[in-house]
Amino acid sequence: MIALVTYPYRDRETLAVHYVGEEVELTDERFAELSAGGFVDLPPAGPAAAAEPVEDDDAEDGNVVDDEPEQPVHEKPAPEMTVQQLRDAIEAANGFAPRKATKAELTAILETL
Repeated sequence: MIALVTYPYRDRETLAVHYVGEEVELTDERFAELSAGGFVDLPPAGPAAAAEPVEDDDAEDGNVVDDEPEQPVHEKPAPEMTVQQLRDAIEAANGFAPRKATKAELTAILETL
């Protein structure tokens, strides 16, 4: 079963660290255990990839108005950032920075946002 990581955790069996947004393959029993702890959830049901690309008729006009606000682009964390700066950057990007996370884990979380 494919599951989506909702909270970073270290797998007790493989000792691999899984970060938020990562998809992992789990057995049904392991999924039940991790989802009860709030670490994983089912991935959102999205439409399957279309066999043919969808064409946008409005794009041909050249008068396309984009009403959606642009999302801020998060830069890669600088190596000289402190742990507190990393936590602040993660929280500013609407992410969650675990209290016991190391600097390397915080850097990886920030890169995934």
